[in-house]
Amino acid sequence: MTTTTRGWVDAAIAVTDCRQRGPIFDVEGGAFDRERSYDNVLLRFDARGQRTCGAGGFELANVYAVLVDPDGAVIVRRSHDSYRQNVIGAIVTWAHELPDEHLARAAALIYEVETRVDLRRTLLAGTLGPVDLDREDRQQWSYTATEAPTDPLLHVSLSLAFRRGDIEVNVVGETALTHDGHSTSFEFDVLDEHGHVLASRTMSLSIRTADGLGFADTSMRLEKRVQRVMRGFALRGRTEVRGLTRVGPFRMDAWPGHRAAAPGLSVVKPPG
Repeated sequence: MTTTTRGWVDAAIAVTDCRQRGPIFDVEGGAFDRERSYDNVLLRFDARGQRTCGAGGFELANVYAVLVDPDGAVIVRRSHDSYRQNVIGAIVTWAHELPDEHLARAAALIYEVETRVDLRRTLLAGTLGPVDLDREDRQQWSYTATEAPTDPLLHVSLSLAFRRGDIEVNVVGETALTHDGHSTSFEFDVLDEHGHVLASRTMSLSIRTADGLGFADTSMRLEKRVQRVMRGFALRGRTEVRGLTRVGPFRMDAWPGHRAAAPGLSVVKPPG
């Protein structure tokens, strides 16, 4: 059970040079507040930020505070305090209760943030190139894609082929997002010159944890009357992903009890 915060309250420890960009959210600047909570220290992180994955469902599922020693070994990994405000938006804030002895041994602090996102959007659209409707063999079907904003969760490559009134649709989905489960369901629509849907087919792909690629394919049979008036296409997707984002690491050499003294906390720069 979470204890009531009591006792001393420290002045905020500023974070310098913190600017981290990601496909789900950004974090910039910030500070740490410390309060006594019985035998623990309540450590609260506050910063500016924003969500970058666009409109859709968003859940801050968990934030883990990971303390590591000077050799990089994990001392403790604690979930966020769910009884207090935890937010990712224009304001980023979360809190953890950590034992004094663990804080005293720690050289750095890392936050591992788990978010769940459900996002619907158009991934690709365009005009179809010429195709011989009477040929019996399989034809690769060219298209011209309209410019679309870069998608933060998934980059798609589309390949189309035509044979005897059938369209073969192949999609490759690629993500650079660190995740623990990533799935997208697609709708592929054939359109007339006015953008009206003539035919539609659904498909889906899943990208396993630690993988970057997923594949999906389908086919659709078109009547002759549809073949004569088809001019364009649209590929829409609904992505459900559990994203894993690292914030930090932050050096803790400014804290009382640490050997090195510094004016404030700094982000530890990655090698290179």
